Order: sequence, then C-alpha cells, then structure tokens
Amino acid sequence: MHAIQSTIRSFLLLWRAEIVRYCKETRMYVASYISSLIVTGIIVASFVLSLGNGSDPTAWVGFFLWNASATLIGEACVSISADKQSGTCTQLMLRPASMVMQITAKTCAWVLVNVSIDVVYIVALFMLIGSPIGFSWQVVPIMLVVFTGLFGFTMIMASLTVLYTKTASLCDVVGYVMMFLGGVVVPIDAMPALLAALSRFMPITQGIAMSRKAILGQTLTAGDWTWLAAQAALFVAIGYLAFRLIMRYGRKRGINMRY
Repeated sequence: MHAIQSTIRSFLLLWRAEIVRYCKETRMYVASYISSLIVTGIIVASFVLSLGNGSDPTAWVGFFLWNASATLIGEACVSISADKQSGTCTQLMLRPASMVMQITAKTCAWVLVNVSIDVVYIVALFMLIGSPIGFSWQVVPIMLVVFTGLFGFTMIMASLTVLYTKTASLCDVVGYVMMFLGGVVVPIDAMPALLAALSRFMPITQGIAMSRKAILGQTLTAGDWTWLAAQAALFVAIGYLAFRLIMRYGRKRGINMRY
C-alpha cells in the first residue's frame, strides 16, 4: 500500500512539474504556437467549408480529436528532442522514476494544457466560420478513452526519439494518417475496402463515430463502448510492448544522445 501511495505521489509531482514547464515553454514560444494555430485553423476551415459541412453540428468533433491526438503523439518527440539538445536526457533516464512514468506524466500534462486551449480555439474557429457546434456530455468519456488508446502511439514515438532523436517528421506522418484514416475528412464508406478496414481498427475512428452519434441524440450501445475500450487497451498494450523492446534494443546497441 505504501509503495502504491509513493508511486502516485511521485507521479503527481512529475505531472505538476511538467504542467508548469509546458506552460512556461508555451509562453516563451508563443509566436510559434500562434502561427501553428493559424495554419491549423486555415486547414480546418478550408475542409469544413469546401466539403459542405458548415451546417453539420458534429463537424468539429473529428478536427478536434485529430488536432489533440496529433499533439499528444508529437509532443513526446519534441520534449525528448529538447532534452537531448539541452543535455538533460541522460539525467531523465537516471531518475528514480521510470521512463514510462515520466512519459505518462508528460503526456497527461500536454493533454490537459492543449485540450484546454483547443476547446477555446475550436469553439472560436467554428463560430467565426458560422458552423454550429453540437455537444453531448458523453463525448467527454469517449475522448478520454480515445486518448488512452493513442497513448500507445506516444510510447512508441517516445522510445524511437530516445533511440534516434530525429523523429518529428514521422510524428507528422502519423498525425496526417490519423486525419485520413480516422474519417475526419473522407467518410469511411468512401474509402477502398482495405483502407476502410484499417480505419475501423483505430480508436480515433470509433471515437469520432460515437461522438457524432451522441451529439445527434442517437443511443450508444454496449457494443460501441466495448469495441472502443478493446481498441484502446490493444493499442496501449502494443505501444508498451514496442516501447520495452525498442528501449531494450537501445540499451544493448547504444542510444544516440546527440541532437
């Protein structure tokens, strides 16, 4: 019992420190952050208006989940690369807290800060382009389960960044693949059979579909929740296994600490 309490206390301390650090970094690089938001806003507005989804109260869901998920996955690479650049990555690996706990604390901090910003940003953006924003409280637990599943991607990308450093471009690829296969822009039914099958295997796809059903007042079945939870659990398990294998490989063959 004492060990569990100590682990929770350590995690909360790491989480709080990461929130403070992330807020300070965001404030320091506010110009770059605003530029990124503007570019994302142009992309989102272009898709919504060009696809004729301006009157769809669920249109915001896919773009919100995609943007938040891409940040969740990509920030791990950015943070670890920054630690390598500043020379503190070795210290992180020597901490009493495991790398998995550190990455989890970092990710929870990024999710809290970025989701808070994205909620305000998406609402303001869709109001600006005149698109309605529907909502249901069931969307909140759906997105939490989706983020949990995508944490598997975060662990994989974090371990690859520890090993090779330069993985930011790969994170961008993963993010845009999620946009395409998640049904954010292209309806799943309009995809070729193989891509549609891959799409339905991803938590973000099921999360978007369930969120849209909830907003439109349709009933979410036990099967919907079970499939989403199973996908999330599978992705976390795969991500954790890949993380352990990659880190083990790095310890045997050597880890690139150069930036």
